[in-house]
Amino acid sequence: MKKQPLLCGFEELFSSPPTSTDDIRGFPDLSRNTMTRHAKWFGLAGEHLVDSILLRFKIYTSHLPEMLPADRIAHLPDGNNLRLQVKTCCRPRNGYFHFTLAKGYHRSPTGVKRYDDGDFDLVALVALSENAIKFTADKHQSQKVALDEIHALRADPCRSLERAIHDLGLTDDSTGIPAQTGGVQ
Repeated sequence: MKKQPLLCGFEELFSSPPTSTDDIRGFPDLSRNTMTRHAKWFGLAGEHLVDSILLRFKIYTSHLPEMLPADRIAHLPDGNNLRLQVKTCCRPRNGYFHFTLAKGYHRSPTGVKRYDDGDFDLVALVALSENAIKFTADKHQSQKVALDEIHALRADPCRSLERAIHDLGLTDDSTGIPAQTGGVQ
């Protein structure tokens, strides 16, 4: 049996122990520095929370490469596919979770830019510390979710999705999203 040699540079991935997560165990009560240092992890956690909620309603998602403007493709039961942009906020400020719809990073060569109109269909606003998601078809650059909305978003996680799909011009009946039937048995 032939041995596959490692590609140059991959040795480092396998030689060092994994990074300790002790500094984020106190989430969401973390310093701004710690939040910033682990922002990619929190963003990924938000994306996986969206996947989890959608899977509970038989809506499968496909991950998209990071360089694309949308994060996921949501495959609705009726055969429609929607491009999702996921934005995650870790904790509220002044009674709201605040979101900015922009692409890129401040320290990247291209900087931060606005999304183009056709970059995605829906936005999933993730209030990570509350494990709540608000779906919307609104593409305004500045968005927020009030703390008052959290209970309703958790109680019926697909209601905002149904509203957002309706706002796109697709009727709730055509999407085939299973109706909320109460708690888990």
